[in-house]
Formats: sequence, structure tokens, C-alpha cells
Amino acid sequence: MNKKISVWLALFLMIFVCAITFQLTVVFGGAFARDTDSIGEVPSEYTTTEATITEPVEETPAEPTLEEEIVQRASEKIAQLAKLYANYYVGELNVDDLVEGVAEGFVAYAGDKYGAYHPEEEYEELQVSYSGEFAGIGISVIYNSDYGAIEILTVMPDSPALDVGLQPDDLIVSVEGESVAALGYNTAINRIRGEIGTDVTVTIARGENYENIFDVTLTRRKVEEQSVTYGEIKVQGLLTPVAYIRLMDFNDKTAEQFAEALGEGKTNRVRGYIIDLRNNGGGELSSILEILDILLPKGPIVRIQYKDGTEKVYESDANSFNEPIVVLTNGNTASAAELFVSALRDYNKAVVVGETTYGKGTVQSIIKLSDGDALRISTSMYAPPYSDNYEGIGITPDVEVALADEFKNLNLFKLDYENDTQLQAAVKLFQ
Repeated sequence: MNKKISVWLALFLMIFVCAITFQLTVVFGGAFARDTDSIGEVPSEYTTTEATITEPVEETPAEPTLEEEIVQRASEKIAQLAKLYANYYVGELNVDDLVEGVAEGFVAYAGDKYGAYHPEEEYEELQVSYSGEFAGIGISVIYNSDYGAIEILTVMPDSPALDVGLQPDDLIVSVEGESVAALGYNTAINRIRGEIGTDVTVTIARGENYENIFDVTLTRRKVEEQSVTYGEIKVQGLLTPVAYIRLMDFNDKTAEQFAEALGEGKTNRVRGYIIDLRNNGGGELSSILEILDILLPKGPIVRIQYKDGTEKVYESDANSFNEPIVVLTNGNTASAAELFVSALRDYNKAVVVGETTYGKGTVQSIIKLSDGDALRISTSMYAPPYSDNYEGIGITPDVEVALADEFKNLNLFKLDYENDTQLQAAVKLFQ
């Protein structure tokens, strides 16, 4: 709500800075509490009733903590700015925007490369994406700039899109009668999403030249995101195929889907597994731990290193996956996906093919604030089971292969096997 800023805004913003600090202190106190020494009894020499008169001793003021220094200096600066704007600015100020700006600016200048401030609605959307479930029609898509349309890459199982017969390569050219080109890609995507049980009508273009155009109406429902895809590649000279598993991210559903993919390969008696982590930016730590526990023998999976020097080690059980594995990587393989690569290599469980990974070895925690907004903050570092952290370095593949220049920016879903030199190199390792 817009309202003119008053002379009280200076006082308000000073209180706001202190309140934000209090919120974070309370949240961190709950999330990262450490054991503290218990309080013992008061020594008897200090319980005597005899009064002793001594000269007063001047105490040296304690040095302010980092938190106290930030609050003091920031509140002083904001108070000055607020007073000047209250007295001299000829326009109107939105107090809500100012409050958001203080929070966003704090995070932006904190030096946390992966930190972010998330307003409440954005935070709720993040929670949905991590759950692996959402309300929609069940498709994964990209923007087709040639036609100004949404191109369907995959249709998810048990989804409204599958029910009405939508197919990969279909184009969504309009949503509720408005063209995607006019709406813009992001707006069109948001219009396709919506509440469970509501309908959305989209216009589909299909065929060799997209000459077949028709409308379909879909009823939105909860859909499980397909973060794992499974396929098989026939290899010359081998009686059985090689399984090809693409891991697109790590959410709450990924481990279950990955286990199913491994099971399908085992049923079909495949020669080995190619696991494609290209363009996988990471995801939930709990998800990657479940997957690595399936693949690795007894021993450490990851070491999480905290600011205070402590370390938490996650262990795998004795069960192990012992089939041949080749992992594909590129410069967009990051974070938990890099942990996947380094952990397998630490146990000599996989050959890595492709390009050096991104180099993100930090772990972020998303902490909800008292007003519903949230802070994404880097709280620890990944360390693989036995090798070093890869922050800012990345992981160099065992077999370095780059795509041809004309295919480097092409979506991997649109990259044919004949042009995918990295996938070809992985297949050759099984011949």
C-alpha cells in the first residue's frame, strides 16, 4: 500500500533493522543451537555475608560483536536516509518496498554468492518445486523462439497432459485464447499453472510443419515431477543394450524414480548404465544422500563442514550397486550433482565423461522469517567422501569431450544422438 513517508519512518526503519536481527537470531538459535556448558553452583567464597569495601574498578567496554556492529551502523545510516526522504523528497514512498529493499540489499552486499531473499509467495513456490509435486497439467517445456511458442519436451506419467494425448514436440501457441508470443513465455507458463480442479484451455500446433491446430481443455491436478528419465541404447557388438538415465535435478521424488530406473535396467539385463548429469544444477541434500546410499558400499557419502569447524559425516550402508557406470557432465553440472560425480569417483564406481563441472561446493539453507519471507544463506561446505571440496574448481572428467560449437547451446532434449559427441564417447566405453 502506498503511503507518504512521515517523520516517524526514521524511527520505524531503525526498529525494523533491530527486528530483522532479532528474527534471524531467534531462527538461527533454533536451527543451529550447540550444546552449552551447564550452570554450576555459586562458589561458597562468593556467598559470605561480610561486606568488603573495595575501590571501584573501571571495566573496559567489551568489543561489539559483528552482529551488534552491523545493527548499529546500519540503523544509523538508514535513519539518516529516512530523515532526508521524509523532509525533502517530493514524491511518495512505498514503505513495504523500502522494507523489502533493506532486506534484499543486505543479502546482495553480504558477499554470499548463492544467497537470496525470498518474499513469501516466492518462498512458497520454492517449497512446491522441492517437493517434486505441483498443480498443473504435467509437461516439461522450453521456449521455441522460431514460433514464439511453448514446446513440449516430455509428458509426465499420470498427468492431465497424458490423458488428453499431448505429445513431445507439440507447440502450445496460445493459452485461454491469448497467444504465447503476445503474453510472453513466463506469463504463459504461469497461466497454464493454477489451482487443483480448475480448467485451462490451450491451443496446440502439431505435425511436420505444425499445420494441425486444435484446442484442448485440461483439468489441473497434482502432478509428480519426472526428474528421472530412462531409455536404452543399442550398442554394436553387444547382445544387450546400455541403460541411459537422465537425472535432471534432485527433489523429494528423485530417489524413488532413480531406483525404479535402475530396476528397469536390471530387469532388461542391460550391459551397464550411462547417467546423464549435464545441466543438473543440484537440489535437495536428502535426495542425493538417498541415491548415493543405493550406489555406494559402506563408508562416508559426504562430509558437511560448518563455519565453526565442526563436520557432519553421512554414511552409506553395506549394500552397493556393482554394475558398470559412466557419468556425463558439463559446465552446468553443479552442487549436489557434483557431489554425485565426486562420490562415485572416490569409490572407483564410475568413469566421468564430458566437460569440467561448474564448481559449486557450498550448501544453502532456506530459513523462514517470522513474517513469512525467507532467507537463502550459505551455511556449510560439501566435502566428498575422500577427495577435496570442489568450490570454484569443478570436477575434471576422466575423458574430456566437448560438443561441437553449433550444438553447445541446444537443449539436450533436442540434441540427436548423431550430434551428441559426449554421449557417443560414453557408449564407446562399453564396446
